[in-house]
This record gives sequence, C-alpha cells and structure tokens, in this order.
Amino acid sequence: MSGRQPLLAGLDVGTTHTKAGVYRADGTPVAQRRAGTPADAEGLRDTALRLLADCVAATGAAPLAVGVASMAETGTFVDAEGAPVGELLHWRDRRAGRQADELREAVGREAFFAATGLHPSAKLPLARWIWLRQRHPDVPRRMTRWAGAADLVLAGLTGTVATSPTLAARTGAFDITAMAYQPELLDLAGLRPDQMPPVAVDRVAGRVTPAAAARTGLRAGTPVVVAGHDHLAAAWAAGVRGVGQVADSMGTAEAVVAPVAAMPAPPAQPTGTSVGPFVDGRSFCLISGLSSSGGLVDWLLDRVAPAGEPDRRRWFSDLVAPPAGPPTGITVQPYLQGRASPEPDPHRTLSFHGIRPEHTLADIGRAVLEGLCMQVRWMLDSQTAISGRPPEAVTVFGGPTANPTWMWIKAQLSPAPVVVLSGQQSAALGAAQLAGRAIGVEDAPPTGRPLRPATGPEPEWETAYRSRFLPLARAARVPAPDREETA
Repeated sequence: MSGRQPLLAGLDVGTTHTKAGVYRADGTPVAQRRAGTPADAEGLRDTALRLLADCVAATGAAPLAVGVASMAETGTFVDAEGAPVGELLHWRDRRAGRQADELREAVGREAFFAATGLHPSAKLPLARWIWLRQRHPDVPRRMTRWAGAADLVLAGLTGTVATSPTLAARTGAFDITAMAYQPELLDLAGLRPDQMPPVAVDRVAGRVTPAAAARTGLRAGTPVVVAGHDHLAAAWAAGVRGVGQVADSMGTAEAVVAPVAAMPAPPAQPTGTSVGPFVDGRSFCLISGLSSSGGLVDWLLDRVAPAGEPDRRRWFSDLVAPPAGPPTGITVQPYLQGRASPEPDPHRTLSFHGIRPEHTLADIGRAVLEGLCMQVRWMLDSQTAISGRPPEAVTVFGGPTANPTWMWIKAQLSPAPVVVLSGQQSAALGAAQLAGRAIGVEDAPPTGRPLRPATGPEPEWETAYRSRFLPLARAARVPAPDREETA
C-alpha cells in the first residue's frame, strides 16, 4: 500500500508533547505517536528517537526523508562529542529579564529589531546566554556549540549539529537580512559565530548514521532536514504559504503567523510581533504569540474539573456548550504568563472582570475562551496594522480545535473567514512535507470550508471586544502592593 506514494517522516518537539509521524506524500498519516516532552536535553532527544522508531516499525517501510521541527528559543550547549553541557534552557524560563533590559539599553530597541526582527525579551537565548555568562561562566567555557531542540534531534540522527533559518532567527543573535549570526550581539554573551549551529537553508542538513539507523529502523543515509520553528511548519502543513493567508496555530501556546512579501519597517512603538524567515526560505512572516492558550484552559481545569475525571477536555467542552449565544458579560484578560503581543507587558496578569452573582461555572469557562479569542483578534489587528494588508482567511489548527464552542467564538470575532482544519495538519506533518520538498517530493495543501461566511465580526461580539476587552487590556497596570517591581 505504501508503494503507491513516497513515505516521509516528521518530528515535532513541542513545549508539552513530542510528536512523530510517517505520512504519504499527500499528507495521509500512516503511523503517529506522541509523548510528553522531557525537561532535560538527553530525555528530549531520546523521546523523539523512540517515537520515530515506533512509527517506522508500525509502518513496515522506511521513509525517504525525515524532517524535524521544534519549539523555538529552547536548547542547550553541547561539547565536542555532541553531549549536552548543563541544563536545557527553555523558552518559558524568565530568569534573564534583567539581561533582556540590558540588551535593550546596549543595542537599542529599533536597531535590535532592524537586525533580528525581534524585541528583546527574557525568552531569547541571547538574553539567557548573557545571564549564564554572568552567573555560571564555566558553562560557556566548556561548550563547543549551541544546539536548539530540533538541532539536538538532528545530531542524534546524523551526528551533525545544524539548524534552520526560522530557529536561528529566534536566538536574538541572527541577522535575518544578511542571514548570518551577528558577531557584535554574540560578543555580549562572550560567544562567537562558529559556536552557533550552521544554518541549512531549504536543504538536507545531514544523513542518518548506521548507529541511528539501527536504533530507529531508518535506512542509513536517509536525508534529514531541520524543518524549523514548529508553528511555521504547522502553518505550511495547513496550507498557509502565501501573502494574505494567516495561520492560527493552537496548542499550549498560540501563535498567529502571516507570510509577508518583505521585511516591514520597525514600528514606532513595541508591538511584540516579531518578523523572521518563513519556512519556504524565500519570504518573511509576522509572528505574534500568546504563551498560555490551551495552557490557560488547563490551568482552569486544574481548579474546577471534577477529581478523577478521565477526559477533562471533553468535560470542559460539554460544560461550555452549546456553541451559540451572546457574550457572557465577563471580560477576561488571559495573561497567565504576561503578555507578549501586542503592547508587550511581561508583568500583566490573568484577571476576571464583571462577574455577577448569576454567573455560573459554565459562564466563567466560556469567558476564558472569549478572552483568549479577543486576544487573538487583537494580535490579528496588530499584524494588519504592520503589514497594511488584512487577512483573506484565518486557518486554525491544533488540539483546541476539538472544542466546538471555542471555534464558534473565534469565528464570531474574526475579521476574516475562519477555516478549521483537523488535527492531522500538524507541525510533524509539516516537517515531513518540508523534508520531502528538500528531496523533490511535492505536496498539495489541504482545503477546508470556512466556519462562517466573510461577513466580518458579529456586532455584539465586536462591541464586547472594542468597548470592554481593549480598554482593559490597554489600561495602565496597577502594581501589586506586595511585589517588588523589576525593570
């Protein structure tokens, strides 16, 4: 059966889960596996290779190529033998907040954005490298090279450390116009460009070693591609590949990705929206992030779901059903871990406004979804202001699409038709397709029906967004009296 179409394998090392799959060239899954993503570098790599081996064994045939995608801003230093040195530095780590401020002062916000397409923040590896140099100078001295999450898996398969432009661009030390690491930025952390992983642009980064072949069931010599940033690989799988298309990639976090034809000018005020290379290797894209999307729902479920409930997400879907009705009147600021975009504020907190005695637990659950959807609408509006082009359609994919009420609320607030795709349009599939593309195997983007016609946002939802959500989101933050404020 697999002989009719080439088989391609993909890996996605995500924040919460690592996924692996073997797919036919048309995107049909043949075998898929997933497991929790370990918090250490060795465990992360071992889990990815084990899942890949399980998929290859279940398929009964070796894929022609392997693509590896991963979360960005996460990795570790490795020594000359490729062994991790020190802890896995995770994008959720906020210890380098002061160093991000120092970076902003030393380089200048506009100059930093013009070079990197990013805004200085604690999650950038560059900020954490500076933190390491100040706190643990022995670690950088012992390391040979930095390796991101996907790069670690590539090294496990091929013995080679390399990365993609989309991941290099998230380090904070990569010039996205010159497509090269910037020595002046690396020098702030005491590092050199030769200590960064080489960038493999739209090509094979390495080939499976005999040892990795024995471990995974792949053929020795199988080409491996670093497919890049998982949200962008997922956007590719969802068919978002050109200007005017927008991807809404949902998971623990949520990212809005919009391909653009050229690098936009730095905005007058910080927007939190970053610019970077797209996975096609030819164009750029805007990226806006919400760090707690599905993560905020999980936080709520930890507090309200019945003890012992075997399927909390289904329970929650039933709680907030049906997908109809007016806004609840409760306004939620969905900032469980601060706000990245628009108008970045790392100290902004989760808050509920307007709860009345008659509101129920179901209303509060729906209000959380409303707040998440209004935040995404604000991100879409901010991207339109930057690019000057409103979206023609918003393609939504990821685990939370299984919640009908969540998708219905998103459609009520969207400025463009919302197209919801099934869960198979994932970063693992995108990684497999991008690996196929590197060896000449073409794929066809999926098609889907809009959740509703292009009528624009529903009036009552537009009113709730503009008259209640935005004023609260833009209001000056009141510092907590028992917390010491940090710059």
